[in-house]
Amino acid sequence: MTKKGNRVVGRPDSRYPDIPALDAYSREMATASKIQQSLLPDVPPAMRGVRMACRSIPAHVVGGDYYDFFRWDDSSLDLVIADVSGHNLGSALIMVETRSVLRAHAFRSGNAGDALAVLNELLYDDLSRTELFISMFYAKFSSETRLLTYANGGHNPPLLLRCGQPGYVELDADGMVLGVLKGVEFEEKNLLLREGDVLTFYTDGITESPNDSGELFGSERLYQALYAYRGAPPEEIIEGVLKRVHEFSGQKTLRDDVSLVVLKID
Repeated sequence: MTKKGNRVVGRPDSRYPDIPALDAYSREMATASKIQQSLLPDVPPAMRGVRMACRSIPAHVVGGDYYDFFRWDDSSLDLVIADVSGHNLGSALIMVETRSVLRAHAFRSGNAGDALAVLNELLYDDLSRTELFISMFYAKFSSETRLLTYANGGHNPPLLLRCGQPGYVELDADGMVLGVLKGVEFEEKNLLLREGDVLTFYTDGITESPNDSGELFGSERLYQALYAYRGAPPEEIIEGVLKRVHEFSGQKTLRDDVSLVVLKID
């Protein structure tokens, strides 16, 4: 042990007398990371008529990205993707709270816009106190009708690649991030998906990943990656996108949390 001013460096943690304090902290953070990752679904629920894949990679030990699925019956599914501002322990704690509140109240929301409105009211006080906010995209999908209904709380609009058509459609709707104002209304939109369509939900760790010159990966490069891998299964589409991002940034680790959910309509 050494002294630095009035602070003792390397003092053992009382719970782990044989391990320096820093090692105990790292151990606790590793446990926190393991718990947080366990709260994210490893794989989406199986549904007839659609294939799905998901992935989340924190920039540091813990992160603020979140996605989840709520399957109500054989053909009805709610999907949410969110990003808590920052990517530290505070963001991770708010992410866990958001998951708990969402799982407790999702069944009460009649539609996607109502779901975001309810969440905003329930989380507003805690987000205000911590000076954090959440961007969130909420979608409801029926594999029987292929109808997608959605609302957006200031999140990156998902990209839809129509089968056999060039270009992409951004699924956006009016609505601000959660935790800024109370009483916010969220616009709800819907569209019909078709066989062969590829729909990608993502967080801004993808599009805002910079290269050495400070240029961002952006939506256009994301589209190009999705278009290049559009014929592959959803898992391989995610791998392809992450490969392109790493090649662009020139870094093995990303600066921000990254999450992707890909749906492919059969």
